Amino acid sequence: MTPPPSPDTDSGTDTDSGTDTGSGTGTDSDANADPRTDPTPDDGLSVVVSGGSMGGLFTGLALLSAGHDVDVYERAEGGLRSRGAGIVAQPEILDFVASHGIGRPADLTTTTSRRQYLARDGTVERERPERMTFTGWDALYRRLRGALPDERYHAGRRTVGVEGSVGDGDGGRDDLSDAAALRFEDGSSAEGDLAVVAEGGRSATREALLPNVDPEPAGYVAWRGVISEDAVPTRVRDAFTDTFVFYEGDGELVLGYRIPGPDGGTEPGGGRLNWVWYDDVGDAADRRRLMTDADGERNEFSVSPGRLRDGVREDLLAAATSRLPDTFTDLVAATDDAFVQTVYDLSVPRMRFGRVCLLGDAAFVARPHTAAGTAKAAADGTRLARALDGACGVDDALADWAGARLDAGRRLVAEGVRMGDGYME
Repeated sequence: MTPPPSPDTDSGTDTDSGTDTGSGTGTDSDANADPRTDPTPDDGLSVVVSGGSMGGLFTGLALLSAGHDVDVYERAEGGLRSRGAGIVAQPEILDFVASHGIGRPADLTTTTSRRQYLARDGTVERERPERMTFTGWDALYRRLRGALPDERYHAGRRTVGVEGSVGDGDGGRDDLSDAAALRFEDGSSAEGDLAVVAEGGRSATREALLPNVDPEPAGYVAWRGVISEDAVPTRVRDAFTDTFVFYEGDGELVLGYRIPGPDGGTEPGGGRLNWVWYDDVGDAADRRRLMTDADGERNEFSVSPGRLRDGVREDLLAAATSRLPDTFTDLVAATDDAFVQTVYDLSVPRMRFGRVCLLGDAAFVARPHTAAGTAKAAADGTRLARALDGACGVDDALADWAGARLDAGRRLVAEGVRMGDGYME
């Protein structure tokens, strides 16, 4: 099989929920001005962000750095639980970390200098030089969260509605409102000049705004796991030293690489091994069985780490033993809290609704082969801050931003489909 270029494993689904708040009202002294005043971004906007994971934090920090007044609202109580997944640290992520004073990228990343493909018997089938940079979801999240002042991050605030989404649906200049607000489950609300929805791939706000947009399952799943490098045999750990390792089977792909420890540690013995197995598990009934967790609850898109049913976990180990090279079989067997996700595509027809914007996985979910989900969330947020930093009014800036990011999102989803089809057919 000839592989598509540069597959990854990004963390997959990015669940964001937050709100940015900034204030800027700008008035026009012209007596004939439109009463729906359009403040210039230089006035400093109040922004409320629904979603406090990657997309919400990238956006909140970018807008805060640009001089806007931002508050992020996250539905989960306390800090977000680790997603236990590796991320390919694309340049967009590294640039954000460095340019926003979050830290030195080298302090929360690992690197490899070669890509290696194994044969079924574990021998090296082929390899080539390639430099890649990786991080972990938890290590990156902690850095981003630590950079946003605590008083601007509000946990335990579940968004149940949004206001300020008006217009005829084309996202153009007629699609105007001069304010936005988030409404929360506890009856409170947060108002601003702009609301950003960064709630992840299963965004309830997006579902309300675009009820006819649904995720489209790709027909296969991603088994995932992360394990301390000290918990595996030395020969397994050595196999991933400076190496991004793959195995391609019939209708399946498995890959693995080393990532930092939960707190970003990269010293020998302090890292972890991240693996992903893209598996065509059968028909819809087979996938439904996999998505029923240890409590018997059926999940549509994922079963969390450690929540696989006993029978499913045993089947996973048996399949790994019969189908994978020993390096990956041992890695799967050593992982006590493996989890599974449905691979799916998601595309929205628009990202802007008056003064309400969708971004990150709330707008587009590309298959993780692209290695770009987290980088896309960073790009959406930084490009929004950049657009608002222009000389035009807010609504023109939002229209320009939405048009550009729609194009980028569509291209990325299409690339994910192409790559997935190349691997899984």
